[in-house]
Amino acid sequence: MRRDTATRILGLAACCALGGVAGGCGDDDTKATDTGLDVPLFDGADGFPDTEVTTDTVQPDTRETVDTAVPDTVPPDLVPDLDPPTVVSTTPADGASDVALPLDITIVFSEPLFPTTVAPASIKLFDWNGVEVPGAPTLQADGKTVKWRPTQNNQQLASAYTIRIVANIIADQVGNRITSTEEFTFTTANYPNQDGYRELAAKYAPNIYSLVDANDSAQLQVPVKFDGDGDWNLANNRPWIVTSATTLVPAVYFSVSETYTHYYLHYVYYFPYMNHPIVEYATGNASAGVLVVVEKARGATAERPLLAYTFWKEGASEEHFAFATNESGIVANGSADDWGLKAAFAQETLFPGGRFESYITAKSHRSCNWNWNQGGVVPPPPCPLPEALKNGDKLVFKYMGGSPTEVKKVNNQWPTDMSEVEGQPEAFGYALIPLYSTLWPRRTQDDPDQIFETSIFTYEADADRPGGGTRLSGAFLQSLLGASLESFGKPVWAFSWNPSVCGPNDLCTRIRKGQIALDPAWYVWERHQRSSNQNSLVPYEDATGAGHSMTYCFNGFLALDARGIDPKCAN
Repeated sequence: MRRDTATRILGLAACCALGGVAGGCGDDDTKATDTGLDVPLFDGADGFPDTEVTTDTVQPDTRETVDTAVPDTVPPDLVPDLDPPTVVSTTPADGASDVALPLDITIVFSEPLFPTTVAPASIKLFDWNGVEVPGAPTLQADGKTVKWRPTQNNQQLASAYTIRIVANIIADQVGNRITSTEEFTFTTANYPNQDGYRELAAKYAPNIYSLVDANDSAQLQVPVKFDGDGDWNLANNRPWIVTSATTLVPAVYFSVSETYTHYYLHYVYYFPYMNHPIVEYATGNASAGVLVVVEKARGATAERPLLAYTFWKEGASEEHFAFATNESGIVANGSADDWGLKAAFAQETLFPGGRFESYITAKSHRSCNWNWNQGGVVPPPPCPLPEALKNGDKLVFKYMGGSPTEVKKVNNQWPTDMSEVEGQPEAFGYALIPLYSTLWPRRTQDDPDQIFETSIFTYEADADRPGGGTRLSGAFLQSLLGASLESFGKPVWAFSWNPSVCGPNDLCTRIRKGQIALDPAWYVWERHQRSSNQNSLVPYEDATGAGHSMTYCFNGFLALDARGIDPKCAN
C-alpha cells in the first residue's frame, strides 16, 4: 500500500473514532478498498459536496532506489479540527462612525472557509429599520477574507447599518460551522457640506435662562449631552446626574433644514431627569427646545430671524408656543392666540443680537420665551416667572464658540445662580452639537437598555408632502426606577402638538406627530396660512422668488439634498 493512501485510511479511522466530525466520516455507500478509492471528505446530506472519487492507476515503480532519508518515526497528527472559524475583524468595525458611501464591507475569518457556505443566506446587511439590503458576499483568494457589497449603492448617510453573520451556515474546510449569529453595527458618514449650516446654527444659537429652585438640585437645570456620563446608555443617566456627577458640560443639539426661501433651525435641550413637582409627570431623559425660522436674504431685505416655536412635553400635554416678529408680517386675527401665535415682538426684542432668548422653568422644564415673562402680558403666560426669581436663582447658557464652560460642584454644592460661580461670568458657554451625526443615526435603536423605548411610530405625512412611512423611535427611555409611568422625554422628531386644550376642529388636531422637525416648512404653513388672514405667508412664486417656499434644498431628516442639483439652492 502507498504511504499517502495509508495515511488517508489511518486518518479516516481516527476521525470515525471521534464520532464522525461534521458528517465527514460516515461510510455511506462508499467504501475504502484495496483499489485505492479516496474517501469523500463530507457527507453530501450536510450540504458539502463529496470530493471526486478517483481510482489510483499509478503503476508501481520497479526501479531500484536507495532511500537515504531518515526514517519517519513520528506518528502522523491524528488530532482533528473541531473548532469553527471565528471573525477576526470587520471593516467597518463594530461601532464605527463616519463610514463613507458607497459601502465596501470586509470580514476576515480565522481560517479558510468552505466556499459554498459563503452565500447571501450566510452574510446579510440590514438598515436602521431592520430591512435587509440586497447584496452578496464574495470569498477572496486567501479563503479567509469575505467582501460584501450591496446590489445598489442607494444607502443613506447619517444612518446605522448592521452586518449579520448567520449561525450554522458558514463553515471551515472540514465542516465546522459558526454556531451563533454575530452582528456588527456601524454608522454612515454625515451629510456633506455642513460647515455653512453649522455657522448658521452658531449665528442664531439661543441664549438660555434656566430657572433654579434653590431647594432642589441645581444640576438638573443644566442641558447636557445624551452621553454626558461617557456612554450612550440613557438608562443610567438619571442616577449619574443625581448622585455621581461632579462636573457637567453644557450642550445644545442642532439641526438645519433649508428651502428656497428659509432656514429652519432646531435647537434641542436634553435633561437626564425632570424632577416635576407632580409625581406622575416626573420623567427620566426629558427634552425641550425651540425651532427658529430664518428668512434668507431677498432683494433689499437682509437675512433675518422671523419666527420661533418652543416645544416640550409635560404629562399628556405637548405644547408648541409660537412667537413672531412684527417684521414677519404674520399677525393674529382677533385674539392673541389665533393660529397658535402667543405673542409678537419687534425683531430686536424677540431676537436680541439675532438670538432667541429661551426660558426653561424649574423642575417642569417648560420651554418658553424670556421676554414673554417680563410682565405686561395679559393673560399671564403659562411659563410664569416668579417675582422673587426675576433677578436671581437662574443659570444662563450662551453659545460663545470654542470650548464650553464646565459647571462644577464646589464644596458639595452646585451653583444656583451665576453669582455663585467663580469669576462670576455672564453665562456658561455651551457646546453646539449636530443632531444629524449623533442622535439621528441611532433613531431606531430601541434596545431596552440603550436610548429609546420600544415605541416605534410611522410618520404620516400630509398629501403631497415628503417623508410619509418613515419609521422612528417615539420616546426616550423612562429611567425612573420602579416607575410605571409613560416616558415624557422625546426626540425632536417625535413631538406632537397636543396642548391641554384642543378642540376637535382646532388647528392642533391637524399638526402631524413629528412634523415640527421632519417637515418644518409645511408645519409653519399649516399654523399660519389662512385665506382670511392678512399676512405675508403666501405661496412661493418662481418668477419673483417671493412668498413661502416648501421645497427643500436640504432636509437631513428626510434624506433630501438638492444642493448642487437645483439652481434655486445655489445660495
